[in-house]
Amino acid sequence: MRRIVSIILAAALFCLTLTACGSRQKTDLSGAKTIADLKGATIAAQAGTFHLDAVDQIEGVDKKSYPDFTDLLNALKSGAIDGYVAEEPTALEVCGKDDTLTYLPFVNNDTGFTATDAETGIAVAFQTGSSMVATVNDILATIPTETRQALMAQMVSLSANPDTDAGEAIALQSSNTDTSNGTLRIAMECAYAPFNWTQTTDANGAVPISGKDNLYASGYDVQVAKYIAAELGMALEVYSYEWDSLIAAVQSGAVDAIIAGMSPTAEREEQVDFTDCYYNSNLVVIIKK
Repeated sequence: MRRIVSIILAAALFCLTLTACGSRQKTDLSGAKTIADLKGATIAAQAGTFHLDAVDQIEGVDKKSYPDFTDLLNALKSGAIDGYVAEEPTALEVCGKDDTLTYLPFVNNDTGFTATDAETGIAVAFQTGSSMVATVNDILATIPTETRQALMAQMVSLSANPDTDAGEAIALQSSNTDTSNGTLRIAMECAYAPFNWTQTTDANGAVPISGKDNLYASGYDVQVAKYIAAELGMALEVYSYEWDSLIAAVQSGAVDAIIAGMSPTAEREEQVDFTDCYYNSNLVVIIKK
């Protein structure tokens, strides 16, 4: 009899635990105008990024971290969090695919997070001391701001149906077709749309992912990588890595550079050398409507 009672009590306790986990008090953030309005909410960001550090600027929030943006999105949809920090292009891509989501359009150093251009910009990373930094800076300087913005808008649009050929010219292209200077090996996550993602066809200028049969990389980072490689007179190879393995890959020489929506933070600059930023964005918070 005691055994039966113990089993019943254990089952009841388990059910109560499940109920408690599923009944987190959600915070309505739809009217938030500044990050101060997020007080009391559960806000998350990707581990190992400035986004996660930025959450500390919000007073009175429950801070959570997740390994990648797929986990962040799933956590938001499940109700485990009230919102997560992302660059505005990512928010446009995510919310464009799901009409149950929206984002709070904060402006850096105004209504939003305090951040430098280095913390919210993205740059190419090379091994420390690489002469390629100066060379690539010269190439990046040839890309007008208008072209960068047009390319991002195009990538946000294409990411909605990545395997469907849109039949339009990519906004950023090089006229150089000579690849006699070797191969440029680039690392990225291939999982961070609209900066980089994985698809199953070569539609819209996608590039094969090395070592992955019938998988292709596309997105803003891929198009920038293609342009840099072409201007260098090199062929391009794209390699897919987990976020936390990117810096180690370039340090070890497994790849030549990282082009992965990576911000040149002070901590990372101790490990690799960065070029000038090739895109800058506001940090926003993605929420459920």
